[in-house]
Amino acid sequence: MTNEEQRLHRDQKYQEEMASLTKPDPFFLSAYKEFVEDSFPNAGVVLDLAGGLGRHALWLASRGWRVNVVDISEVAISRLRQTALQLDLPLELFAMAATEYQFEPAQFDLIVLFYHLDRALSEKIVSALKPGGVLICKTSLRWNSPERWTPASSDPLRRTEILSLALDLSVMYHQERPALERGVVEFVGRRPGATPELGKS
Repeated sequence: MTNEEQRLHRDQKYQEEMASLTKPDPFFLSAYKEFVEDSFPNAGVVLDLAGGLGRHALWLASRGWRVNVVDISEVAISRLRQTALQLDLPLELFAMAATEYQFEPAQFDLIVLFYHLDRALSEKIVSALKPGGVLICKTSLRWNSPERWTPASSDPLRRTEILSLALDLSVMYHQERPALERGVVEFVGRRPGATPELGKS
């Protein structure tokens, strides 16, 4: 799927009013509480990649995180900008494909990535984490019969493939399970090294 096709698809998706697009994912909330909250008592800098309407970005910003959101959908970014203004939450917003975003090494304390894991970007994503930084990721998997449900334009991960894409991260949590006619992987990894807050103590 080209960037333009992805943009049109996601623009259409974010025109809809769906609670699942605006409420934080339960896995995100549990992973944050278990692996992030105590390590970053003063919050930090986060990248929400393919962040959509900001269901995780707004939650993080309300807790003091400096949030950057990248999404290919201009509809999503426009709606998120309006919501952030209404809530008086500062966000850095980028209406562009993840492949167009300029990753810098050791830039983020936290990266959140839900349902948009591009294999070609995995190395850049990992390197963009600061030492001690955390990746929270959830995405689709091929499960028993991928031909039945996988769109031709989609290429979900194979089972355990995420481990090979995050070799430089210490695995904090990894679970793969069936979901409807597909599978999902939930993953939390930490880049080796102390977080700034822990390093000061």
